[in-house]
Amino acid sequence: MKNKGLQLILFILSLICLIISAKLFYQLGIYVDEANTSPSVVLGGNFGVWLEWTHLALMGAISVLSGIQLFHK
Repeated sequence: MKNKGLQLILFILSLICLIISAKLFYQLGIYVDEANTSPSVVLGGNFGVWLEWTHLALMGAISVLSGIQLFHK
C-alpha cells in the first residue's frame, strides 16, 4: 500500500508539472502572436525552441509512464 501511495504522489506531481509546462508554452505562443515576434527570438534561438519541445515531450512521457505504473495491476 505504501508503494501505491508513492506512485500516486509521483503521478500527480508529474501531471501538475506537465500542466504548468503546457500552460507556460501556451502563454509563450500568445505573447509571440501579440508582440509579432517568433519563439526563436523569445527563447534565444532554435536550440531554445527545440529544448522547450523536448521538455514538453519528456514531461508527457513521464506522466504517461507513471500513470501506467500506477494503474498496472
